[in-house]
Amino acid sequence: MSVYEFGPFVLDAERLLLLDRGQPMPLGPKVVETMLALVEHPGEVLTKSALLDRIWPEGYVDEANLAQNVYVLRKTLRARWETDAIETIPRRGYRFTARVVRRDDVPLAQPKSSAAAAERKRRPLWGFAAAASFAVTLAAALGAGVFSSHGSPAQTALSPDGGRLYEIGRYYWNLRTPGGITKSLQYFARVIDTDPRNARGYAALASANAIMGDYGYGTATPKVYYARAKAYAQKALAIDSSSGEAYAVLGMIASTKYASKSDMAGALVKLQRAVALDPSSGPAHEWYGVALIEHGQFNEAYGQLRVAAELDPLSVATTAWLGDAAYLEHRYDDAIAYARETLDLSPERHEAYQTMGMSYEALGNRERALDAYRHLASECADCRAQAAALMAGLYARSNRIGDARAQLAIAQAAPKKVSPDDLAVALAAIGQRGVALSLLRRAGSGEYVKAEMQSDPRFAVLRSDTRVARHAGNAGT
Repeated sequence: MSVYEFGPFVLDAERLLLLDRGQPMPLGPKVVETMLALVEHPGEVLTKSALLDRIWPEGYVDEANLAQNVYVLRKTLRARWETDAIETIPRRGYRFTARVVRRDDVPLAQPKSSAAAAERKRRPLWGFAAAASFAVTLAAALGAGVFSSHGSPAQTALSPDGGRLYEIGRYYWNLRTPGGITKSLQYFARVIDTDPRNARGYAALASANAIMGDYGYGTATPKVYYARAKAYAQKALAIDSSSGEAYAVLGMIASTKYASKSDMAGALVKLQRAVALDPSSGPAHEWYGVALIEHGQFNEAYGQLRVAAELDPLSVATTAWLGDAAYLEHRYDDAIAYARETLDLSPERHEAYQTMGMSYEALGNRERALDAYRHLASECADCRAQAAALMAGLYARSNRIGDARAQLAIAQAAPKKVSPDDLAVALAAIGQRGVALSLLRRAGSGEYVKAEMQSDPRFAVLRSDTRVARHAGNAGT
């Protein structure tokens, strides 16, 4: 029997099992097979086509599956080993760069029990209690089709073809790009064609349409996409009344400006029900966390989004929102780390530069903050005005008033492309508190604004103003 040792890990080639100090990692066989292919040839570039042929000899697989496997492996290794062992070779493939020791005919101790494994302490940023560790294992089982979408026995599991299409669709859905969401719609529609009596395809198609509306993608209006999402969610519930993802979509739609007041009032209730029905659903935890942020409940939001990120590590949106929640919870180092992970997943997720910049500024590193804001301006053409507002506030707090006014003029020239909160902070920083307060009043009030004023360190210049204190105190009434 051959085993491969690298860092704290041992890979059992015969059993396709990756262990960390005797503890088995909750990875599917295809993911471990990807790891094995890499460590068998350390230092060599393995092409994507060679990896696809080896890991999926049956064919009919999208390259997205390979990218997903590599990302999950990187996430697993980084959580326990401070080494970037898997290198991407652009347009070619991947290479394992760390030292590997191969040992043949070495007997391995039996893996620790799941109860013991749950007690193991993990890296702080991604560390969770035993319940979250169980959720990861459950999520892996879901991806393999062992359980149904709400965790009951496999009586409602997708067929092998349906499960494969579902996972590819979920990969594209998690990208949150126009092309990615469009592809996810196509794959989820094929899931329904393959398994028309299974709720998961309908719930997934509801999620994809909801994102089309939320991000303003496609040719139809958001209202049209939300209506389609609601119809698919209701179809999923007609098949399976315990579909947590369907309730999550309904809760997400209910929290948008297109929902009725009665629907908005019940948004949190629907999302709570979604989490209760399917605690293994990353989207349910994500949307519940986002709704909690919008209600100013940052600590609870941070907890929900951490669980969502553990359950669905490929979700760009979850990681981005987690960075926002970490910032508002004053976990600035974590916020920076999550912002970097967001950009690693999707360089097009430009708002991560803002989270990174604000966190660096809160830590007192104004040079790095300014660098992040400049990246926001250069990488995203539509973000120039927003970046200018952020830089204006930073320059003013650094007593560079001339630079601050120059950037503020750029921001004020395109007010529709600037967050009112960020513009108000910049105005207050250069001494225009009355104008800042007027802008906040016009932008509307609510629990989020009230909590943001108390939590965001950039609002310190405004918190001492009694007019702002009255405004914050009246928010949400």
